[in-house]
Amino acid sequence: MSFATRRAKDSAIALLMASSILWGSSFVSIKIGLAYVNAYDFAFLRLAAASAILVVILVLHRRLTLNSLKEKSVWALGLLNGIGFSLQYVGLQFTTPAKTALLIDMNVIAVAILSWRFFQESFGLRKQLAVIMGVLGAVMITTNGDLSTLTHGEFLGDVLVLFAGLAWAVFIVLHKRVLSSNDRNVIELSAVVMTATALLLFPVALLFGKLGVQAIPIEGWGWVAYTAIVCQVVPYALWVFALKSVTATIASVVGMLEIVAAMILSSLLLAESYNAVTLLGAGLILLSIPAVAES
Repeated sequence: MSFATRRAKDSAIALLMASSILWGSSFVSIKIGLAYVNAYDFAFLRLAAASAILVVILVLHRRLTLNSLKEKSVWALGLLNGIGFSLQYVGLQFTTPAKTALLIDMNVIAVAILSWRFFQESFGLRKQLAVIMGVLGAVMITTNGDLSTLTHGEFLGDVLVLFAGLAWAVFIVLHKRVLSSNDRNVIELSAVVMTATALLLFPVALLFGKLGVQAIPIEGWGWVAYTAIVCQVVPYALWVFALKSVTATIASVVGMLEIVAAMILSSLLLAESYNAVTLLGAGLILLSIPAVAES
C-alpha cells in the first residue's frame, strides 16, 4: 500500500469515526424527540429538512442536477433508507437508545457477507477477529453483561430496529456499488438519495402519522432540526466521502462507534447506568476499529 493510499484510508477512517459519533447522538435525540413528535412524522420531517438543506447548498454552488432521480438505483436506496428510518423511529418507542444502536449495528455481519458476495472482498482472520470483537463489545455495552435483558418487555422494539439494521446493511452495499459505478458528486448523491427517501416517507406520514392534524411544539421542531443537521446532513456527507476510500465492511465496523456515543449520551441525558462490563465492551469496540482498518 502506497503512502498516499494509506493516508487516504486513514483520513477516511477518521471521517467515519466522526460521522459515527454524530450518528450515535441520534438514538438519544430521537428517543427524547418522540415525546413531542409522532414517529412517522419525525422520520419524514428529518429527511425532508436534510434533503432541503443539501439541495440549497447545491443551488448556491450551481451544482444542482437532479438527473440522478431518474435512476432506479437512487430510488432503491431511498426505499431502503426509508424502511430503515421508519422501523428505527417506531422501534425506539419501545426499546432503549443503546439497545437500538446494538441491534442496528449488528448489520456489520450482513454487510460482510454481502460484500464478500458482490464485491469479492477478502475476509481474512484479522478482519474476522475484528468483527467478532466489535460485536462482542456491542453486546456487552447494551446488555451490561446480562443477555437475558434482550427478552425483557422490549421485544417488539428490538425486532423492529433489528430489521432496520438489515435494511441499512443492503443500503450500505448498494450505496458502495452506486459510488463505484460512476464518478459522482458525493453531495449531489447525498441530496438525491435523501430527497427520494423523503418523498417515499411522505405518504407513510400521511397514512400513519399526524401531519396537518396535530401541531408540533417548539421542542419537537428543535429535535427535528438537530437530527436533520447534526445527525443527518453532516455525518452523511462525511460517510459518503469516506466510503470512496474504504470497503463497506470497514465502514460498518467503524460505524459501531455509534454504540459508544449512544451509551455515553444515554447515561448523561436519560440516566441509564453502566457497569464495568459495559465499559470493557466499549474498549473492545475501540480496539476493533484499528484492527479492521489493518485488514
